[in-house]
Amino acid sequence: MCLNNIKLFCIPFSGGNAYSFSGFKKFLPDNIELINLELPGRGKRICEPLLYTIDTMTQDLYNQIKHNINGNYAIFGHSLGSVLGYSLTKYIANKKENLPVMLFSSGHSAPSAIKPDNKYKLSDPEFINMLRDMEGTPEELLSDKSFVQFFLPVIRADFKSIATYLYKPDNKPLDVPIAVIYGSSEDLTENEVQLWQIETNKPISINCFDGGHFFIFDQTKKICDLIVKKLNTVL
Repeated sequence: MCLNNIKLFCIPFSGGNAYSFSGFKKFLPDNIELINLELPGRGKRICEPLLYTIDTMTQDLYNQIKHNINGNYAIFGHSLGSVLGYSLTKYIANKKENLPVMLFSSGHSAPSAIKPDNKYKLSDPEFINMLRDMEGTPEELLSDKSFVQFFLPVIRADFKSIATYLYKPDNKPLDVPIAVIYGSSEDLTENEVQLWQIETNKPISINCFDGGHFFIFDQTKKICDLIVKKLNTVL
């Protein structure tokens, strides 16, 4: 158990919402306050216009947490959320505000290894097949025309934000430890994972779990155990 109370801000993957990490709650101790963040155009913010860039998403996330980062806190992000977690931490560092005690970057290459792509421009059938191959969306939902009509613009916006992201190297690495988490059968190379080290002055830890890109759903308890273990090292 962690000795101190701490907030854990969670940023979801493409198409995700504030409920994406609800399964974490039952595996985390009471002193870790789970705070699930949500981007516009989904969940409780369904009526708000979508965002299409990492920069605008980062600003939105900062506005959600800026009054709640005085004490100990950590950031966890999966896939798109991993890139946003990094971008948010950099944003906070540039504002010289209180940094997270740890950044958990799950299911994504280091920012410097991101390659532009045009997946968000695929035709609807091609896009749906891509999502099917990623195994993160139940088949019954992908076969539901009304769901697809709502869902595709949301996830296309999220994919576009990554596809158009421009990595900006600088000479000021984060002073925040990074715990890198990925699935054993994800489409990630060892080098793409190791490159997270250039983003921080602290040693990174690399943690592999069985599964594909959405291993977080099958390995929830083990991931939460890792979160607790890692936070114990910095509190």
